[in-house]
Amino acid sequence: MPRLVVHEGGERRVYPLTADITPIGRSPNNLIQIRDVKSSREHCQIERTDKGYKLVDLESQNGTLVNGTPVNQHYLRPGDRIEIGDTAILFEVPAEEGAGEDHDAGNDAKVTRPMPRRRRRLLPFRRSAVLPAREKQEQAASEPAAVPLDEELRELVDAWIEAKGPDAIEEAAVVLDEYFLDRTGKSRVAHLVRMRDNLLRLLEINKAINSEHNLKRLLDRIMDTMIELTNAERGFLIMVEAGKLNIRVARNFDKEAVRNPEFKVSHSIAEEVVKAGKAVLTADAQQDAKLSAAYSVTDLKLRSVVCVPFKVRDHVLGCLYLDNRFETGLFSEDDLWLLEAFSEQAAIAIETTRLIEDNLVKQEQLERLTKLQDEKLERQEQDIKQKQAQLELKYTYHNIVGRSKRIQDVFHILDRVTDSDVPVLIEGESGTGKELVGRAIHFNGPRKKARYVSENCAAIPETLLESEMFGYVRGAFTGANEDRKGLFELAHGGTLFLDEIGDMPVEMQKKLLRVLQEGEIRRVGGRDSIKVDVRIISASNKDLAELVKQGLFREDLYYRVNVVKVRMPPLRERKEDIPLLVDHFLKTIATEAASAVREVDKEALRLLAAYPWPGNVRELENEIRRAAALADGRITREILKEEVQAASATRPPVPSLAGGKTFKDIVREETERVERELVLQALRDAAWVKTEAARLLGVSRPTLDEKIKLYNLDKERPA
Repeated sequence: MPRLVVHEGGERRVYPLTADITPIGRSPNNLIQIRDVKSSREHCQIERTDKGYKLVDLESQNGTLVNGTPVNQHYLRPGDRIEIGDTAILFEVPAEEGAGEDHDAGNDAKVTRPMPRRRRRLLPFRRSAVLPAREKQEQAASEPAAVPLDEELRELVDAWIEAKGPDAIEEAAVVLDEYFLDRTGKSRVAHLVRMRDNLLRLLEINKAINSEHNLKRLLDRIMDTMIELTNAERGFLIMVEAGKLNIRVARNFDKEAVRNPEFKVSHSIAEEVVKAGKAVLTADAQQDAKLSAAYSVTDLKLRSVVCVPFKVRDHVLGCLYLDNRFETGLFSEDDLWLLEAFSEQAAIAIETTRLIEDNLVKQEQLERLTKLQDEKLERQEQDIKQKQAQLELKYTYHNIVGRSKRIQDVFHILDRVTDSDVPVLIEGESGTGKELVGRAIHFNGPRKKARYVSENCAAIPETLLESEMFGYVRGAFTGANEDRKGLFELAHGGTLFLDEIGDMPVEMQKKLLRVLQEGEIRRVGGRDSIKVDVRIISASNKDLAELVKQGLFREDLYYRVNVVKVRMPPLRERKEDIPLLVDHFLKTIATEAASAVREVDKEALRLLAAYPWPGNVRELENEIRRAAALADGRITREILKEEVQAASATRPPVPSLAGGKTFKDIVREETERVERELVLQALRDAAWVKTEAARLLGVSRPTLDEKIKLYNLDKERPA
């Protein structure tokens, strides 16, 4: 178990590190209490982490030193000497395979010096590693003088740099392992172990970065590895993007993101490294004549700084910037070499990952483009099918002008019901052409040779409606001088069109229901029943279902007449038909007057299309007849009635702030109002086919579903 050996005032105390956090200071609450007056009450603490034991200074007054260097935080290695004032604390890790002994400089007692823990060997175990000391001396005397360790290590490193590959890293680690086993000079062991560990770590990270194809994760891994290997306080990975330096990763010693990194790094140093393509290393930036003049160096109070470029061939991708604001001389030439060697491999990995991500982006763009093209082709196919369907209508409907989808949908319903005898209910606003639909059903159907009889139920007084419908016999009432057939008898074998059936009196509704159920009538004042064969087509500008709820229309009669429902759309829901209707009315007027067809200029036509036409097609026809009568050869804007001219200028009233609503509330509400109207209009234009409505709005189907739910638009859908 690791332990701390405290040397204070000629005493030696040993403390095993059993806790996750071991506080040190003058306060008796600390696990390790020292009496040194230069120590703060809560001076520092040692934390047990996954990477080892970390010493953290608790902002003490006189600071904490490790091996003579002031530190803010530091991962401890076996043999490290912690100094707090005049007190020395040694960090020891008992060796697993034997330990040497030595005497402490300030104490005659024997002190155990830990040997570095040995890793798994990469070469077979060598006998020379365990020779007795005497035999080792004889062997050394018989061998030629060895090359100094640092020089030989440099040669190994140079070979690895030249090779630039994982196999060379493996080979370097093998040779270092030989050094560790065969040459155990105390002054070199820690250095060799650290270099060996770093090479092994580089081998691991080199394999990892070459298999990582996510740029963000790759940059994070590169940054964390370099901070860990160099014990830097902070690290910044800076990339050249669009000709500017962009900080892509900013991390600290604890792998936490550095806030506002653009204000924490010396841009002067980074720009110099990127521009020259050469590394910068300084033990104390404050004292460095070349760097201290930079405002960022002085302002940030930088000490140890190392910055190396990322290069692929002669192209600089960016730089790796490491610093420490508290320690001087933190980075060595070995660290610089390590960073330069690694940066070349990292630059290749970054460039490769960039290319892969660029290819993925292009692939996604291509897939989206392909999808859009497929959707466009699908829409074109649907349009072709729709046009083919229009061309394949069973019957012609020349009396109903329109090519919009809403009207085409009506035509397709008529195609399916015309040949049958089922009752049809036509609903729609006044002036939408309901009677034209009734005529189309009759004159395209099998009853076209018989009579088509039409009656407006709202136009006949209640007292006369029964006799009008069923007829009467002579003497039935005053003025009945002869027998007279009613509408049902006149329409026998043909069609009876009952317009505005929703205005029929309730008492008359009962009698009509009996006729529809039994198929026979009885004239007013008569006793005999007369069989009739009549197809009933009804029309109403009111919602019969709502009248049923209000008790104004019999429910049983409603189900009798509403076997098939046809809804005629208002003109504002099929504005694309307005130019066709205008042209149709002008030709009709010219034929009736035996004159030339009037023309309509573009501005006038635009205004006609913008007006909502509450009177629908009937109102439009009347306006065209009025304009044609007033026009002198050409219908212009000035000839149109004032309501139509003002259509394009109509705007909803501007909301007032006097109601206590904020500006943001009013803007949000108005935006929602306009959005609701646009979505509803698109649904109506698409006959509530959601896929078509989403296409018209330029949104996805899920987005349209969300808007329908948000604005509760399902209740607007026609029954």
